[in-house]
Amino acid sequence: MNAKFVKSLLVVGMGLSLAACASNDPEPKKEDTKVVEDKKEEKKEEKATDFVVSKNYNKKYEIIITMPEDFTTIYTPAEGVKVTGEIVDDSFIRYSFENEEADTKKIAAIEANADATADEVAETFNKGEEDESKLYKPYQVGDYTGVNKISDYSYDDYVTYNMYFNLDRDGFKGTIKVVVEKLKAEADDSDTEAIITAILDNVKVEKKKCE
Repeated sequence: MNAKFVKSLLVVGMGLSLAACASNDPEPKKEDTKVVEDKKEEKKEEKATDFVVSKNYNKKYEIIITMPEDFTTIYTPAEGVKVTGEIVDDSFIRYSFENEEADTKKIAAIEANADATADEVAETFNKGEEDESKLYKPYQVGDYTGVNKISDYSYDDYVTYNMYFNLDRDGFKGTIKVVVEKLKAEADDSDTEAIITAILDNVKVEKKKCE
């Protein structure tokens, strides 16, 4: 066989072999795209964070409550209303609702409470109180029952709802405390109940024994 012909066959064979290897190599652009997509997913997960606070009762047990940091994930505010949230003194969660004109402003706070019923809470606070306006009375929002005391001071621009709601969920049976302050002069109060309902629908409560 002609030596030149053999050499040419070898060259062609090596070329085909290299081409086949090249076709099996991973495509860097696709890999890079996947990495970027993974990073985007990680960022999405980072945004879904929660507020967590707890209250200790006589070193016997603690009640832990959890709420989303971003309240707008569970509630849609009116147009122009900004919603912010924070943990105060490591003991309760507070959300503020306010528009730029400051004629709409509400503050909602959620705090862990003892594993007692709302009626038992009312009985404790009402004991010895003779002023009718300072008594806790039965109160209901949607399907949630509880007690409420309204504080309406003449020197203050706000009216305050001090509420304790019964909650039976995920092994916890007791009450949580919800306080809502709103401007007295605010004309539209239709969203107050929506805010309370969003809290009660989404709050997570856990009772743990202290070790």
